[in-house]
Amino acid sequence: MLTRKNFLIVLFSAFFCTTGFDLKAQLSYKVLFLGNSYTAVNNLPQIVHDVALSAGDTLVFDSNAPGGYQLIDHSIDPTSQGKIMAGDWNYVVLQGQSQEPIILQSEFNNGGYALYNQVKQYNPCAVTMPYMTWGRKNGDASNCFDFPVMCTYEGMDTTLRDRYLYLTATLNGEVSPVSVVWNYLRQNFPNIELYQADESHPSVAGSYAAACCFYTSIFKKDPALITFDFGLSAADASIIKDAVKTLVFDSIQSWNFKKMPVSDFRYQVGPGVNEVICSPANAGIRQSYFWSFGDGDTSSSAFPTHSYLTNGTFTLSLTTTNCDLQGMHSSFSDTVIQFCSHTPTIYSAHAWLCNEDTLWTQTADSYQWFSSGTPIPETNQYLADYTRYNISGFSVSSSLNGCSELSEVYSESPEWSGYYFDAMGNPCQGDTVAFAVLHTNGFLSGLENIRWFINDTLVSALNDEDTLFISAQGKYECKVIDPSSTCPLDTTSYFIVYDCGVSVAEIDRELSWTVFPNPASDFITIKFASQSVDETVQIYNATGYLLKSIPVSSESLKTNIAYLPQGLYYVRLKNKSGALKFIKL
Repeated sequence: MLTRKNFLIVLFSAFFCTTGFDLKAQLSYKVLFLGNSYTAVNNLPQIVHDVALSAGDTLVFDSNAPGGYQLIDHSIDPTSQGKIMAGDWNYVVLQGQSQEPIILQSEFNNGGYALYNQVKQYNPCAVTMPYMTWGRKNGDASNCFDFPVMCTYEGMDTTLRDRYLYLTATLNGEVSPVSVVWNYLRQNFPNIELYQADESHPSVAGSYAAACCFYTSIFKKDPALITFDFGLSAADASIIKDAVKTLVFDSIQSWNFKKMPVSDFRYQVGPGVNEVICSPANAGIRQSYFWSFGDGDTSSSAFPTHSYLTNGTFTLSLTTTNCDLQGMHSSFSDTVIQFCSHTPTIYSAHAWLCNEDTLWTQTADSYQWFSSGTPIPETNQYLADYTRYNISGFSVSSSLNGCSELSEVYSESPEWSGYYFDAMGNPCQGDTVAFAVLHTNGFLSGLENIRWFINDTLVSALNDEDTLFISAQGKYECKVIDPSSTCPLDTTSYFIVYDCGVSVAEIDRELSWTVFPNPASDFITIKFASQSVDETVQIYNATGYLLKSIPVSSESLKTNIAYLPQGLYYVRLKNKSGALKFIKL
């Protein structure tokens, strides 16, 4: 029998099925918009609200968007601060002044960092969402001379996109890629005018495109659900929603730079008594830290130093956490450390370090050597020819009478002659390549012993010449010795190989390689277009000092750079010309 209660259940079920109504699909988010006139014109937050409402979702919003405001302005503005402190936001949208990411990049990033910290203080699980704005319709003539990328729309737009992506990645946030949608519409539907007459601010269509982009980025839903058209023709509104679907919704994870917590860490023995210096393996992730040292003491610092009062065995652990709309996330790692009656120390043959030196430690029962905290194959008392693994940052763990202790890191840098090499171009493509010996002083002393080799044969006629001109294929090598060096046996050398037996296209493909992430804090990955690689990757500092050589035979190589100081570095291939830059954070 169909009772009244059952009848109502059937009736409600039929209603929901026939109308397509799905209670679980309806979402409600609170969003704070911090920007300037690009946000205020046409009242973008209201359009996003109306767009969401037409799709069955709810956007509760507030905003502060004074004309010309930069991110740093919001970080000190009482109104913006009050709105942040009101709390309970799901998303906080950050829009910089239209030229700021290019002409004031440092201020742009610093303003973003300051706002992120303020947002997280009062809204721990809120997601920061930078608003990726666009290049001006025909570039920015007023800044063209000082910033050539701003001379054209293409240059300005590409640079703005990259700066917003970088900021989003460093904030572990999500980006609303409005400029990507605008670029697509400009190229494929130029009749849809996105700009006002000033060629900068958004038209009705421009703001509608931004609103659809924000709806999709925030609610993670197909913009085809949107029925509100903001007064546009049905055809233009449909084109804009299709663009947002293709570029945003269909690749939604491409715009998500949130990172889960990582608790991997390293420790090294410090100069103090039973001292450990701890560092997380991935400091680029926005997360909180809780260290437990195994003796009752704890720390919430990212890079704590701790001293144990006695020798013994301790469990050192790290718990990291962060939070987003899905809740709290955590990660845990630990390791066992010992302090013994013996303390291993690393020695070298001189008061300084030369490239050919051997490192060693005191006699013990067993040994394990490390390079930048990573175990290497060496398990003897002596580490001969240490440059096979690194140029510095070595430590050793030795066991004596059943107790193992790690040494303090040996951080001496090898003496270096200052010589480096340059060879740009490719004779297989018609270039004459100048393979030159250079010095960080800007000139050679004239006392160097310079020897050139072509296909492993010494070319005596070129002895002590500082440049070899290459116009044919072959293997070219240069060796430089400075008799006055404190390490006179050291030879600074470099070789390159040009093989003209492959086509130009094959050469280009072979030379296609990238370095990422960039900037980086702990690791970089070098990825090659070719799956078969027989090369040596070399990392140089900004003065041309070779820091590290790493053989590579596969299409990618991940290497640790955590030990490097902050600054600019170059990655070169030993057998190829050219270099890529990366920034160590």
